[in-house]
Amino acid sequence: MKRSKRFAVLAQRPVNQDGLIGEWPEEGLIAMDSPFDPVSSVKVDNGLIVELDGKRRDQFDMIDRFIADYAINVERTEQAMRLEAVEIARMLVDIHVSREEIIAITTAITPAKAVEVMAQMNVVEMMMALQKMRARRTPSNQCHVTNLKDNPVQIAADAAEAGIRGFSEQETTVGIARYAPFNALALLVGSQCGRPGVLTQCSVEEATELELGMRGLTSYAETVSVYGTEAVFTDGDDTPWSKAFLASAYASRGLKMRYTSGTGSEALMGYSESKSMLYLESRCIFITKGAGVQGLQNGAVSCIGMTGAVPSGIRAVLAENLIASMLDLEVASANDQTFSHSGYSPHRAHPDADAAGHRLYFLRLQRGAELRQHVRRLELRCGRF
Repeated sequence: MKRSKRFAVLAQRPVNQDGLIGEWPEEGLIAMDSPFDPVSSVKVDNGLIVELDGKRRDQFDMIDRFIADYAINVERTEQAMRLEAVEIARMLVDIHVSREEIIAITTAITPAKAVEVMAQMNVVEMMMALQKMRARRTPSNQCHVTNLKDNPVQIAADAAEAGIRGFSEQETTVGIARYAPFNALALLVGSQCGRPGVLTQCSVEEATELELGMRGLTSYAETVSVYGTEAVFTDGDDTPWSKAFLASAYASRGLKMRYTSGTGSEALMGYSESKSMLYLESRCIFITKGAGVQGLQNGAVSCIGMTGAVPSGIRAVLAENLIASMLDLEVASANDQTFSHSGYSPHRAHPDADAAGHRLYFLRLQRGAELRQHVRRLELRCGRF
């Protein structure tokens, strides 16, 4: 049957190149409201949480135990959990209810309860709530400064320009691991030439990243990953306690640090336990709170292609940002991939416009005369390079 040209034109829109899939709850390919997600519950006995989201204490895995012991305000939890999810959602949106009032409640609820609250809200309501709940006073931007050849001079030049353009945090990484100290030093020097006070990091393997910080080559760290199921943690030879120890090591040196998580990581690794992406991410956020870390990079990050492909995926991404803010954590909202061909959804764009450190790539691959101009600018600003 011949179709009209109108439908032919619509079919050629870039957004129709996107990969979209149906939900598969058994394998964790569901953003929110999985039929296998637990119903929220809590029970306290002599100051100890003995039941969490439908599990007795003798049934806890290591994540449940860490959250129960360190992440939840035990004194307030039974009172907070008696509130209906829709009541908490209304408080989040209500401009007459202060952030401080809500924090007292949301730091005392369980991961499943936080997800139930998100299920009551649409994206506009979440954005309104995030405006109020963000932990950082002034939103800011983070950039990446990289190049194909790991050229430290080029990194320094780009870092200086990024500083001038207002980025508060700058991140680099490496194609070849042994170049990490050169890239970290180049980023540090260049960023401070552009604008003193910019924070810098070099994203590499965790032990190397910690050593760079201890040697003063970086001023913050971010790529310290936490996960929502025990199997993914043990697959990486990690536990919540080992991540907390790593966080304390950074704190001992005075370095800012945040964890990294994101919806979809457990499903991507095949260990979702049939739970929704948002529920597992909620557990990650509570781990971060329990470890005493000041912030979290989430927003699906490198899993955005999977999260963005399922129904309500982008809504779940916004929800995870909001849950982090509800736990009084600084949020760096991140997408590390192009996840849509739509001109209205460019890569790294995100509804969470007010999340601290919304990460934007600053990929400048200068060559020849343009690179020399950057170096010359640095020489003029610094007196030498």
